[in-house]
Amino acid sequence: MNTLSTQTPPFRGGHVGKAAKAFPYLSLLTSLTMLVFGLLPNNEQQLAALSFNYSAIVDQHEYWRLISGHLIHSSWDHLFWDLITFTVAASYLERQSRNLWVCATVVSTLILDLYLLSPLANIEYYAGISGVLYALITLAGLFWYSKEKSLLGLLPLSAIAIKTLFELTAQDAVFVTDGWHLYAPAHLIGASIGITLWLLCRRYRLM
Repeated sequence: MNTLSTQTPPFRGGHVGKAAKAFPYLSLLTSLTMLVFGLLPNNEQQLAALSFNYSAIVDQHEYWRLISGHLIHSSWDHLFWDLITFTVAASYLERQSRNLWVCATVVSTLILDLYLLSPLANIEYYAGISGVLYALITLAGLFWYSKEKSLLGLLPLSAIAIKTLFELTAQDAVFVTDGWHLYAPAHLIGASIGITLWLLCRRYRLM
């Protein structure tokens, strides 16, 4: 006759508690790549060779710019703020869900490139990871709020919203003072992608 045991079965696979979170190697590797690009000699020459350039991509088929354009920055100031914010936000998101990190990075890069190539963008040059960063930082903020449903939990999302609204109103970046002019649509597209992916994942219970 089968009987039910009242004893707790031994835990297998390590200590009892929360599952260990993934080491954010993708985020750190991306940050290192941006830093290496920033340390290259003749920054203006490298920027001209690696930034998003509509004519170079369409007419000369320099397709690497569709990726390198998001990794190179127009000034040390631009690189510093993007690098700090990306390393913190992207690492946090990757530790929560590496699959979502990969999905957000790929989707935001693809959509931003398609937008920049379309007549809607109406710009010739673009550089910086801030468009992709907005997708990741929005998701990171939503993850934070899902775990900390309080005023403290709302702080990252509120900061993102206030910064974005200010930049749209002023038509200028909050922190970056050197380099190319702010391209606010990239920030809005990135944030919209982050929100959309979050809603889809919650809707279909993918996380």
